[in-house]
Amino acid sequence: MVVIPASAQYFGQNKMRYKKLNFKVYDTPHFNMYYYLENDTLVKWLAKESEVWYELHQQVFQDTFSRKNPLIIYNNHPEFQQTTAISGEIGVGTGGVTEAFKQRVVMPIMQINQQTRHVLGHELVHAFQYRVLMEGTDSTRLESIGNIPLWMIEGMAEYFSIGKKDAFTSMWMRDAYVNKDIPSLRQMTEQSYNYFPYRYGQAFWSYIGSTYGDTVIMPLFIETAKYGYENAIRRVFGYDAQTISTLWKNSMESTYRNLNKDTTSNPIGISLINRTNGGRMNVSPTISPDGKYVVYLSEQDLFSIDLFLADANTGKTIRKLGSKLTNSDIDEFSFLESAGTFSPDSKQFAFSVFSDGKNKLMSVDVQTGKVVFVESMADIIEFTNITWSPEGDKVAFSGLRNGHSDIYIYNLKTKQLNQLTNDLYSDFQPSFSRDGKYIVFSTDRVALQSDSRSVDIPMNLAIINVVSKEIRNIEIFPGANNLNPHFSSNDQEIYFLSNGDGFRNMYRYLINSNTVEKLTDYFTGISGITEYSPAMSISANDEIVYSYYKKNQYTVYKAKSTDFQAQVVDGNVTDFNAAMLPPNVNRGINVVNTNLQNFNVFQRIDDSQINNIAYQPKFKLDYLANSGVGMSVGSRYGAGIASGVQGMFSDILGYNQIFAALNINGEIYDFGGQVAYINQRSRWNWGGSLSHIPFRYGFNSYELEDFGYGDEYSINTYMIRQFQTQFDAFVAYPFNRHHRFELGGAVSQYNYRVEKWRQSYYYGYGDREKLSNQEARELGLGNFQSAFLQQTSAGFVGDNAVFGIAAPLQGFRYRLEYGRVFGDYNFSTINVDVRKYQRFKPITLAARVYSYMRVGKDEDQLYGMYIGYPYLVRGFENGDFDTSGKISWSDLMGSRMAVANFEVRLPFTGPEKLAVLKSGFLFSDLNFFVDAGLAWSKGNTVKWNKTDADLITETENGQTITYYDSNVRMPVFSTGVSLRVNLFGAMILEPYYAIPINKTRSKFGTFGLNFAPGW
Repeated sequence: MVVIPASAQYFGQNKMRYKKLNFKVYDTPHFNMYYYLENDTLVKWLAKESEVWYELHQQVFQDTFSRKNPLIIYNNHPEFQQTTAISGEIGVGTGGVTEAFKQRVVMPIMQINQQTRHVLGHELVHAFQYRVLMEGTDSTRLESIGNIPLWMIEGMAEYFSIGKKDAFTSMWMRDAYVNKDIPSLRQMTEQSYNYFPYRYGQAFWSYIGSTYGDTVIMPLFIETAKYGYENAIRRVFGYDAQTISTLWKNSMESTYRNLNKDTTSNPIGISLINRTNGGRMNVSPTISPDGKYVVYLSEQDLFSIDLFLADANTGKTIRKLGSKLTNSDIDEFSFLESAGTFSPDSKQFAFSVFSDGKNKLMSVDVQTGKVVFVESMADIIEFTNITWSPEGDKVAFSGLRNGHSDIYIYNLKTKQLNQLTNDLYSDFQPSFSRDGKYIVFSTDRVALQSDSRSVDIPMNLAIINVVSKEIRNIEIFPGANNLNPHFSSNDQEIYFLSNGDGFRNMYRYLINSNTVEKLTDYFTGISGITEYSPAMSISANDEIVYSYYKKNQYTVYKAKSTDFQAQVVDGNVTDFNAAMLPPNVNRGINVVNTNLQNFNVFQRIDDSQINNIAYQPKFKLDYLANSGVGMSVGSRYGAGIASGVQGMFSDILGYNQIFAALNINGEIYDFGGQVAYINQRSRWNWGGSLSHIPFRYGFNSYELEDFGYGDEYSINTYMIRQFQTQFDAFVAYPFNRHHRFELGGAVSQYNYRVEKWRQSYYYGYGDREKLSNQEARELGLGNFQSAFLQQTSAGFVGDNAVFGIAAPLQGFRYRLEYGRVFGDYNFSTINVDVRKYQRFKPITLAARVYSYMRVGKDEDQLYGMYIGYPYLVRGFENGDFDTSGKISWSDLMGSRMAVANFEVRLPFTGPEKLAVLKSGFLFSDLNFFVDAGLAWSKGNTVKWNKTDADLITETENGQTITYYDSNVRMPVFSTGVSLRVNLFGAMILEPYYAIPINKTRSKFGTFGLNFAPGW
């Protein structure tokens, strides 16, 4: 019997829900909007924006919604990360998600209005895509999306919501051109890790729309869903995918060649942080006021984006200032569009982190790396881009509250929050003047006050008086994004980044003369991960650090302000030719870009068409899968069938989930099923399940049997079935993302069926019979008496492990659990499982100590636990034991077991930055291991090794028999090598070669295969 404790999950990190959110519902002509924001003006703005996007997308998709589409809006990104509507983790870089079965669009209100508008438009494209595939035609269904490459899906969403005017994507394409790395469609499909699907897909669809007209997009999309992109291109255009790849490449090369701009673009200054001393992505650089240090974000440790401190003169890394892997206060960095700040004396560095369901301000001592403080910014859940005041007692930041992004000042001494701006405009990336009297920031107030027709909401610059709160707009480069501003050392100049020339360059604004100077002229640009990411910083001595994008990587450069050759330019003139995706000429019907250029002209629905309705759960299918059907006939075991189906249902917000599964694997006796319910409404998770699960195992033996012709050799198979019918319930409380407490209980009924299958060794005939419990006991098979049990358990679980190619490579896992079993049997269970992974590039040292014990009155009444499985101790699964009899099959079984494992893990083939051998196809780890295990029961004597003193001599039928006392147990050991192979994320195989250290019959060890991820 296997007693299975009731619990939520064995390991796994927690998806936190820190507070209950009381959603309300707005009903519009085509949407049900779920929201809890207490800002009705903004919610109605979102409702009206949704209907405009619906009208725009409908013109291209030529499809209408047969039922209203759900929109679930969260107030900010930290609360969006806690969503129950979407299972799995939501990362900092996820702007929104559209789910397939219910077409739910789930998204947060973003930091700036333009991002919110864009994400909404982008996700609604996905809603149309799913509906077209599932409801629009008879020849496609949801599974058809598997035929569509990711660059087609995401690129279409970007093109339909941004269009062909996009300085950021154009920068990526110019970089591909200058590096002679414009991909073919096959490369984009097979190497999406090298060619970001959003950017390259958007550029491809822009080419298709401009060359053949936007009306060809949907036929190509549908044909791709039916036949794959290569056949679809041939059916729609009449030539193959390679030809259209070449035409697209020629279009880009021709366009960028005609820019008549130097492509060499030698960056100004010294290369401070690059691929040799950092990572590929070195972003958000911040230089200290004294110019000695620079802090930047990088993925150089592979498993997370961390904060690094470096010498500002040499670029040498001094220390890691923060990591979510080692600091329990950090769930994640706000790395995407935020930068930190040094204190005026350059002794501390403060930055925004995700912790306890909100952004918090963490300050670290630069010299020691120790955390000085971690503070919430009053009731501001999300804030970014911190700037420390020159006095040292205050910080300013851009905070998102009630759907609006405003500038706030927080007093570190008095803990008081002062709101400087309070309006519907997005105020972003603040920076103090050197005298502390002013803050310069980016804002969309000029754009929203204008009569612009375009979908774009560009950012201008503004200065606010900290005392009077008077705002002065700096209206330069109309229609451009002017971002990341900083005051110079004398407060007479403002350095900033702008795409006013279609590129992304650094500029300087002279306040007194209202003059604009261009400082760089790069073919690619100065950029962070996104267009709105901070990418430059300036010291008190006018030393500038900036992140330069080239060759698909970000390098931090450092220069003095005097190193730049300033060129006076007209701040009233913009030129977006370089921001247009190729080709420059539109030859077809230009539906997408025409609509986007007239976005604000489209009629908004009236307030009377936006009505509150009651919230209804609307339970619907989230997921359905089957394992196919397999049948067997004619074997010695008779006919059999294998099939299974499983599905998940939930309400619209995912608060309540129902799981159901049915499976059969063999005969009718092997039918199993389970129905489970989970409630995720609050921080407490609770639920229960009802299940009937068959377990089947057995073994073979050679015996003399009488088939009616006298005794003859027979291959006997003893088939044992255990049927567990159980009702269980659990409750779990997560303390944070990595630690939780679980409590569970269950009522179980266990029944058995034991069969003996006989087959003549020489002649092949045979039969089967069902054995009674008494017969099974007499044969030494065990006790198969039916049992009714009640169970309770309590445990602590921890997991911050970072998974590598096929096994964890960094972090820890633990499970400490105690349980009680009552009823027909009475005993306690103790489960201790502690795992630690420590990475020393390029290897990881992994260690596990695992023990499961039944302790108490009836601990030996149940079928023993076996340690010879390959996921416990490798090398003994063949039963190839020593002829001396020291180790037998029964020596590896008991009511108590303890296992210890040690591995040296080397990522062998896979990503270049991680593995020894670069491969885009084969992903594997090479492992050297040592396993040890001990199985014993109450009353056994445990020794390191059995000796002659443990021999028992008996006389039977005149023959002397010598054997080792079965009450004496000894540990078993093995060592060897294995290769874990990740089969495209579907499963992990581990072929291994194990050498038992205990002597066995085998002289050369044992080959085996394990079907499980590395522990």
